[in-house]
Amino acid sequence: MSIKNKFCSLKNFILKNKSIIIVVLIFILSIVSLIIQNSREKASITINEEELQKNKYEGKIAVYISGEVKNPGVYYIEEDSRVVDLVQICGGFTEDADISELNLAEKLSDAEKIDVPKIIIEEEIDVLDNSILGDIQESEDNNSGLININTASKEELKELKGIGDTLADNIIEYRNQTKFETIEDILNVNGIGESKFEAIREYICVN
Repeated sequence: MSIKNKFCSLKNFILKNKSIIIVVLIFILSIVSLIIQNSREKASITINEEELQKNKYEGKIAVYISGEVKNPGVYYIEEDSRVVDLVQICGGFTEDADISELNLAEKLSDAEKIDVPKIIIEEEIDVLDNSILGDIQESEDNNSGLININTASKEELKELKGIGDTLADNIIEYRNQTKFETIEDILNVNGIGESKFEAIREYICVN
């Protein structure tokens, strides 16, 4: 078939199916138009979102607050804001917050971190307890193994070398009338001389 004949056949086909071809072309153009329109809308939305994000943080500073606040985190706040403003935005302090060292009137700066400490009670109690226990331990160490002749029972006094029932009774009788101020005062007890005192002096105390 010659080119001329082919052209004539195509022309006849177009003329014969003119209505259908027009409908198909309109449909295709509509699809292309919709695609172009959607692309433009998406581009416009993207640009608008970028502008909104930009405007959202314009003129603001980012500040991180942590510790004893109800909602710790990073907040964008006006440039001239103070610590008290930031605390209000994050929901306020917790019950355990120690604000004694916190300056609520301090102006905030960009990228600043505010840490709200916790009230330390348990550690203070532990320090106090350790101090008391240390004093008791020191006292016990100083008197370790010693018998207090002002408070010892008769049986405890009899544990001392050379002290029997009679001398133990004499010691108790003496201290009931006069408290031993020094260990040397035991020499005033009837029946205890220098030799007896030298034998027990390293093992007794008066407080």
